[in-house]
Amino acid sequence: MRDDMSDELPEETSADVSDRPDPEPETRADDPDEPAWRTGIRGSRFGQVAVMIVAAFAIAIAAWWAVGPDDVGPAQAETAVVTEVDVAGADSAPVVGQRAPAFTATDLDSQEVVLDPDAMEGRPVWLMFVATWCTGCRTEMPDVQAAAADYGDDVEVIVVYVGEDAAAVSAYSERVGNDFTQVPDRSQAISAAYGIMGVPSHFFIGADGVVEQVQVGLLTPEQMDESLRALTGA
Repeated sequence: MRDDMSDELPEETSADVSDRPDPEPETRADDPDEPAWRTGIRGSRFGQVAVMIVAAFAIAIAAWWAVGPDDVGPAQAETAVVTEVDVAGADSAPVVGQRAPAFTATDLDSQEVVLDPDAMEGRPVWLMFVATWCTGCRTEMPDVQAAAADYGDDVEVIVVYVGEDAAAVSAYSERVGNDFTQVPDRSQAISAAYGIMGVPSHFFIGADGVVEQVQVGLLTPEQMDESLRALTGA
C-alpha cells in the first residue's frame, strides 16, 4: 500500500526547492512586560551596536581595576601643567644668561619689595608668577612653602600674583598659610616685564642678577629641589 502511494507523488525538482521562500529566523519571544521602545531598540542595528559598546566599556573598566591606577602612568603632579594668562603689553620673557628685569613693588605687609640685578647683595631669588584661581598653582603651593622653609635665608622667594589685588591675594594666603614674600600685581606691570603668558612660571635668578633657569608649568618637589640646589650651590 505504501509503495503504491509513493509512486503517485510528483517528483520534486531543484527548481521547486529554489522557489521556496527562506524560512523565518527564530526570534526570542517578546516579554509581555517589556516596553515597546525597548523591544524596538533591542531588535535594531543601533541596539546591537549599543550593546557591544557597553560590553567593551565594561571590559575596559575591569581591566583598569585589574591593573591599578598606580600602574597606568605618572601622577598629574609630575606633568608640566600650565594655565594661559593674558597680560597686556607683555615683553619678551628673559632667557637664561640675561639679566633679570628690575622692579619695585609692595607686598601684603605693605613693605617695599625690590628686585635689582645691580644690588642682589649676594642672595639668589626664586621668582614665581601665579594666580589664586590657577589649579596648578594651588597644587604646587604647599611644595613651594616647604622648599622655602628648607632653604631659609639661602634664597629669597618672591611670588607675584598676576592681575590680582591685595584683598584677593591676602584672603588666599591666609587660607593656605603661605609664609614668604607675596606681591599682588594688579596692574600686571611686573608680569609684562617678564613676558608672562602662563602660570605658574618660575625664574631662578642668581646672586649676580642673571637668570640661571626658567621653568614654565607645575614643578614637582624634586624639580624644585634640583633647581634650588643649582641656584644656591648647595
